[in-house]
Order: sequence, then C-alpha cells, then structure tokens
Amino acid sequence: MSTPRPTLAIVPVSLRSQAQLDVLVGCLMSLWSTAPEIEVICVDDGSPEPGLVAQLEAATTELGYELHRRTSRGGTAAAANVGLHRALETGRDALVLAPEVGFLDAGWHALLKDRSDTQRRPAAVVGARILYTNGLIQHAGMFFSLLGRDFRYRFRLGPGDLPEALVPCRCLVSGALQLIRFETLEAVGVYDEEFPHGWEDVDYCLRTFAAGLECIYEPNVRGLHHGHEGGADDDQRMRDGSEQSALHLRAKYSATDLSAYVPDLKG
Repeated sequence: MSTPRPTLAIVPVSLRSQAQLDVLVGCLMSLWSTAPEIEVICVDDGSPEPGLVAQLEAATTELGYELHRRTSRGGTAAAANVGLHRALETGRDALVLAPEVGFLDAGWHALLKDRSDTQRRPAAVVGARILYTNGLIQHAGMFFSLLGRDFRYRFRLGPGDLPEALVPCRCLVSGALQLIRFETLEAVGVYDEEFPHGWEDVDYCLRTFAAGLECIYEPNVRGLHHGHEGGADDDQRMRDGSEQSALHLRAKYSATDLSAYVPDLKG
C-alpha cells in the first residue's frame, strides 16, 4: 500500500471587521483541535485593516500555522492558489476552507481522504455536509437549476439530518470545504483567477468532471458555517465580485451541455 499523502489546508481570508476575525480564529481552533496533523496556511488577500492582520498573525503563530500576506487584493481564487501551488509543488493533497467554516467532529480528515468515487477510485475532489449554526443545511453538494440556469446548493435550509442529505452523491461540491487530491491538481491544475469572488469552486468541479474524474459529496463529514458581520463597502465589493464571477462562469460554459448536473426527478 502506498503511504497516504499529507494534507495542506488553505484558508483564504480578507479581514474587514473584528467579528470576521473572531469567527476565523474560532474556526482555526476547531481545525487545530480536530485534525492537529494537518499543516495550515492562511492567505491574507490584501486586508485593508493591518491591526486585524496583526491579530491573525498572533493567532496563527500560537496555533503553529503559517500566515502568508498578499500585498494586493486578487480575489478568493488568487488567494487560494497560493496554497494550491504550494500543495502541487510539495506533493500534498489540498483542503480549501472558507474562513467561516469550522468542524464539529474528530475523524473528518480520514473520512475525506478515504472517500472513493463511483468507480472505486479515490475521489478526485471531496466535499462535506455544511450546517448553519441553527442546525439547518447550508450545503449538501450542488446541482444545476434549469429554472434559474445557475448552480445551487442541494437541500439548502433543510433539516440537518434530512435522510436524502445523508447519502454520498456524485456532484459538484462547494469550495467552502473542498479536498483536492494532489493527482487532481496535477491533472486539472489550480483555480481560475478570472473569478474575482465565488464560482471558482463550481468551475473547478466542472473541469474535474471534464478530465474524467469525479467530485463526491461525503455527508459523514460535517462542517459548521458561521456568519460574520461585514461593512457596507465590503458587502458591495462582494456583490460586485460575485456578479462578475457569475458572468464569467456563464460565458465560460455557454456552449457546454450541463444536463448531467440536473437532478433526476423521475419516479
């Protein structure tokens, strides 16, 4: 048997409020307590508040994690790619995490690593069941909606223990918690930095499927999604970036048949 590859966790951040930092530190502590074997790099994407970044540096140092500072803001994909390139160069699997997602249970790391696909291969990309703090589902995989002509979360706002959400599924998975195998990075590459805010995870899953590999939703791994308070300027910047990303995704796949990602509602 081959020796399992180590994992590099990558947390892209852009700090604009104390509340956001507090959530991030809590999530990092949950990562440290449930999977101490994982090396972690936080990538600061040109945060405009140096005092918050200084606090984050103190927290990462205390936890034994690395803080990488980008001098200018390039977007979530560009920040995540700092770590994805590192994983690719050092022969490691990568775990991309949103700064507001923490962990509820020990043992999740092994469950992600052991997840196979429908052909009994190691799943190329693995996602998790992410819950809101009120126990409802935030993410249980993704599907393409014929109604909205966009990608949406499966069972969003459903009960956290909804039986249908407790079954592994071959589908797109959110970059809020996304394990990417080293072999997948070799075959597919890193995130597309033309996405300024969001949708780079959907694009990566589509590219993974196009390469003949599979993304799998693993419901036995639970993440906890914490909200945070942001400023009006930050909210507007995020909305603008998300709109640009959505337009880029639509243009990139305008000629692609996406019917494989539409739920089968027959029967």
